[in-house]
Amino acid sequence: MVLSFFRLLFLIPKFLWNLAGIKRTIRRSRRKFKKALVKSGLPKELAKELANEYALPDEIISLRTLAKFSKYSSFKRT
Repeated sequence: MVLSFFRLLFLIPKFLWNLAGIKRTIRRSRRKFKKALVKSGLPKELAKELANEYALPDEIISLRTLAKFSKYSSFKRT
């Protein structure tokens, strides 16, 4: 029981670190995408809007969304 609790304590920071890395990568890709659109001749406002549409996974991968999903899903052992 105690051993599984300590494993959980080590898994939670690892999960949060990986989640932060995913979000950082998505945000960086959104900035580069916007920069490439502006460089190719699109207006900044349009490039910003397109980059925000491109970054929808950034909003999907949030702690609130993951908490909602984990609340409604049930894990059954077979």
